[in-house]
Amino acid sequence: MIEREHGGNVEELARDTGIGKGSIIDFSANINPLGYPYGIKGKIMESFDSVLNYPDIDSHELVRSLASYHGLAPENILIGNGSTEFIYWLPLLLRPKRALIVTPAFSEYEKGLRLAGTEISFFETRRDEDFRIDTTLLARRLGDRLDTLYLGNPANPSGVLTDRKAVLDIIAMTEKERIMAVIDEAFIDFTEDISVKNIAANSGNVVVMRSMTKFFGIPGLRLGYIIANKSIIEQIRRDKPPWTVNALTQSAAGEALRDVNFIEKSRAYVETERAFLQKRLSAIEGLTVTQGAANYLLVHMSDTLPFNAPTLRTQLLDSGIAIRDCSNYRGLDKYYFRVAVKKREENLILIDKLRHLLI
Repeated sequence: MIEREHGGNVEELARDTGIGKGSIIDFSANINPLGYPYGIKGKIMESFDSVLNYPDIDSHELVRSLASYHGLAPENILIGNGSTEFIYWLPLLLRPKRALIVTPAFSEYEKGLRLAGTEISFFETRRDEDFRIDTTLLARRLGDRLDTLYLGNPANPSGVLTDRKAVLDIIAMTEKERIMAVIDEAFIDFTEDISVKNIAANSGNVVVMRSMTKFFGIPGLRLGYIIANKSIIEQIRRDKPPWTVNALTQSAAGEALRDVNFIEKSRAYVETERAFLQKRLSAIEGLTVTQGAANYLLVHMSDTLPFNAPTLRTQLLDSGIAIRDCSNYRGLDKYYFRVAVKKREENLILIDKLRHLLI
């Protein structure tokens, strides 16, 4: 069986452990702890007969909803089967020769680029610098005959948010060097004002990737999109496979965007619970938590603790708790793990179990 590098595979965890999937508390996948907007279920049932026809090939209605939600023109948005679809299709369609990835980062960037035959190099952010981007050093690297830069904001798995001014400075650098900037904003819904979506819509060298999976709690429906200027969108639309987003997903996503109460409540809840979880985890001797801005936290373990991250993952899984071992992230090692921000009662269970195992 192929070893998957991602969290969230509760079905597989249940098979491997013999624990019912309903009994596993999954901290390995970064999904909104409040679940999904209430109206989605009803909307799917209301739209169910749409499965009798092919889905709208360009998701026109959903594109219009997203354009209104973001204050953009529909021509600046292209819908896909999760942002991962674009992670793989952008390199195949744009054919970059040399790409730079800011690490640690989502492993699929590297896989998608390698599939397209792109030569890849890495700009490493470091724990002793709080995984912040040194823009002066990055500027030097961008002059090294590159044509594409990949940057996650907030970064995954660190959760670190690069402020808007710094991102704009980076975009200016890439424009000067004629480099395409691919900025993954899959988790920026929790801090929407930092997004550079408006810059992407009016720039010739920026593509922003977005996801509705995490914030709107619908990973099983697979819905993502890119924001870019009209010419880039048209270029990708022309060669992208058709019908990758089904009709029920299109209906459900449109309904989610209309739930303003869910959106506001989610942002407030995650901000409060993230601060609570960070404080409690940091109080456990041997754990250092990176200051994050999304719905997850990266934790470093001291090598004086009785376990490393892979072993801790196994120990917790025996108790029905799943965490994300981050030892296979480029730039990290066996002393890093990531946990999602969940509901208070679940966060308390995690904290109690970690204290029991590590103290």
